[in-house]
Amino acid sequence: MEIAIIVLLLLGGVMIYNHMYRKKMYGEIDRLEAWKVSIMNRPVPDELSKVKQLNMTGETEQLFEKWRQKWDDLVAVQLPNIEEKLFDTEELLDKYRYAKARAVLREIDQLLRQAEGEVQLIIDEVHELIGSEEQNRTEIEELRTTYRDAKKTLLAYRYTFGVAAAKLDEKLEEMESKFQDFEKLTESGNYLAAREVVLSLKKELNDVTVMMNDIPELLTECQTTIPAQLEELLDGYREMKQEGYILDHLQIEREIAEKRKRMEQCLQMIRDLRIDEAKQGVIEIKEEIDTLYDLLEKEVTSHHYIKTEMSRIAEMLNALNEEAKETSEETLFVQQSYQLSTKDLEKYRSIEKQIHQLMKRFEIIHARVLEAKTAYSLLKEELEQLLAQIEMMKEEHEQFRVTLQTLRKDELVAREKLDVMKKKLSEALRLVQKSRLPGLPKSYELQLSEAKDSLMKVALRLEEKPLNMPAVSQALEEAETAVQRVYERTVAMIEQASLVEKVIQYGNRYRRRYPSVKEGLEEAEYLFRHYDYEQALEQAVAALEKVEPGALQRVQQIFHEERSKKE
Repeated sequence: MEIAIIVLLLLGGVMIYNHMYRKKMYGEIDRLEAWKVSIMNRPVPDELSKVKQLNMTGETEQLFEKWRQKWDDLVAVQLPNIEEKLFDTEELLDKYRYAKARAVLREIDQLLRQAEGEVQLIIDEVHELIGSEEQNRTEIEELRTTYRDAKKTLLAYRYTFGVAAAKLDEKLEEMESKFQDFEKLTESGNYLAAREVVLSLKKELNDVTVMMNDIPELLTECQTTIPAQLEELLDGYREMKQEGYILDHLQIEREIAEKRKRMEQCLQMIRDLRIDEAKQGVIEIKEEIDTLYDLLEKEVTSHHYIKTEMSRIAEMLNALNEEAKETSEETLFVQQSYQLSTKDLEKYRSIEKQIHQLMKRFEIIHARVLEAKTAYSLLKEELEQLLAQIEMMKEEHEQFRVTLQTLRKDELVAREKLDVMKKKLSEALRLVQKSRLPGLPKSYELQLSEAKDSLMKVALRLEEKPLNMPAVSQALEEAETAVQRVYERTVAMIEQASLVEKVIQYGNRYRRRYPSVKEGLEEAEYLFRHYDYEQALEQAVAALEKVEPGALQRVQQIFHEERSKKE
């Protein structure tokens, strides 16, 4: 029974699926049928009828025939063939041949896409042809107006176009022939070819218009403005030469001759209507003329600089030389009291040598100025370099003088530090005396002796003549370390000794009850009497902690409280 129900359910499902699938396929057939009808209803005949209003000759007639044949083929052959394939698809569905039906539907879809593309191509080409004819009619009149204006301008202001007038005439005559070509192509129905002529005319007229705007200004530049600038530049050059300026390195006359030659080339470019090339050439020539003016101006400013700066630089050098002599005397005096390092002495010798070289170099430049055979710009560059070196040498010289002055300051600082360390060591000894210790450990006495010796070494170093400050600094550093170590050891030792006494006093309460405590405290007392305060503290704490853990912290608290009250 259950099997029968399952079979019935499966059959029902298959029937429902089959019904839905057939419905979907018929829906696709309806869609394709509607598409076919829409293609047949496209307004191709109406569009083609518009073409008949044009001159039905030549290219227009050929295109019309091509489009008409394509449309007739679509309506009479391709679309009826598609209609038959749609009927075939319905028969395949009735026979449940779904796979074959799907394949035919895909084929029909592809055929309709192709037909749609062909129809759209016909309409687009028709629009292009008709649009070309309309645009041609509109634009050719505008171009004729522009052409006539250009002819009038050339005729009325021919003198402003100079050497370019003849070529402009030729250009305009060529355009006249293109207007005639346009008329012939239009009359013969070749609207697309006529469109190409219109576009060509538009570009050429635009180019000519731009040229006619640029040429008068270019001719003015080439024939008047730039030649005048070159003449003015040459006059200025000759005048400066007469005033004594050395300008041979600029080669102004050769540069001017070269630019005049290039101006002739620019005029030839204008004559040939190579206007863009001529404009670029004129721009470059003007920039180069500006550069030549700048170079001449540079010579003038350099001359002024030399006239004003030579005396100032001479004064600077003389002042630096006098300061160097004073520093030399100061160095000899300082060497009587201090030892200068080899590095410092070499540095000073180098400074003296370089100052001498700078003075010699300045004399050479001064001689060349008087000789008047070197361009002022070159002399100015040398003076600027010399000035920079003088400034650098002044800085190095000042640094060396600071070094000399620092030696005396370092000595005073070292003596002050020595006094401070002596006081600190005396303070350590005062603390020892005040603490009334039973005695001092050998190791402490040895440290104390070393600290005293280090202070003595510093004192001896400070009495040497000449004074060796690097050696003083090293001895001072060693002494500071030794004194600090003794002071810290003193404070720690006194605190340990005091704490030992407090721990022993605190532990006396356990002597009778705990033999181990008694023994430990006696050992601590022995160590204390033999000046080993550190070991004594460790022994006393160890004995006390056995019977009272944490006793050390309590003793330390009592110890610090008592000391705070005393302070």
